[in-house]
Amino acid sequence: MKRVFVAILSVLISINVISQNREYRKDERSQSIKEDRYDNYRINSISDLDILKALEIAGVKIFKVPIFPVFEKEYNLSVNLNEYVDGQKVNTKDIIQTYRGKNVYVHFAKDVDEQEKVPYLDYIPKLTFFTKDNDSTLLLTVEHYGGSSKTSLKKNIIRKSQFFDWRTYSQIDWKLNEEVPLLVYASSWYDENLKAERFCGISDLSEDEKETKELLDNSSHYYVITLKIFE
Repeated sequence: MKRVFVAILSVLISINVISQNREYRKDERSQSIKEDRYDNYRINSISDLDILKALEIAGVKIFKVPIFPVFEKEYNLSVNLNEYVDGQKVNTKDIIQTYRGKNVYVHFAKDVDEQEKVPYLDYIPKLTFFTKDNDSTLLLTVEHYGGSSKTSLKKNIIRKSQFFDWRTYSQIDWKLNEEVPLLVYASSWYDENLKAERFCGISDLSEDEKETKELLDNSSHYYVITLKIFE
């Protein structure tokens, strides 16, 4: 028992001596080394594109949509999810939640004497869409500075080789009281001549009206996400 006590006492004395000999020094290491000491993630050799590709393999995609023209007054704002089956619209719903349904969000800042945080309004400058693909459904999250909302998209799968994919629009300037398409989530179609599944080859539907029409005419099930600004 005495030997154990002596051993413990020796350890405590050693720790105390070491701690007394150590001095304070600012940690000048880079953030990446601080967070990944042994460089397990090889952060300096991985690009943003690599990360996006990895997310896509995991079924995750991200779409960031700036709102232009920039708002200068208050309007009503909706982001509509329009579902089409065999070319016919079968459902539509607003999938965004904003302050009183407007194009603004609430943020907090200190008042003039910096004693209390006060709520203010500002215009929403952009929207971000996060998607998580599953076997028969897709989880869609719409986010802006004022909050986020989630909805689920069902996929009508009728063939084993069938797949769904996203296409975007680059010409998205809003026009008052009009629905402007932002994104399309559509099913492939089976080409009897090629004996294979087909899908629109372009990534930007604003670039080629013919291919956009081909996609929407041939896809048996698709969703169009639109932005509408109205009074």
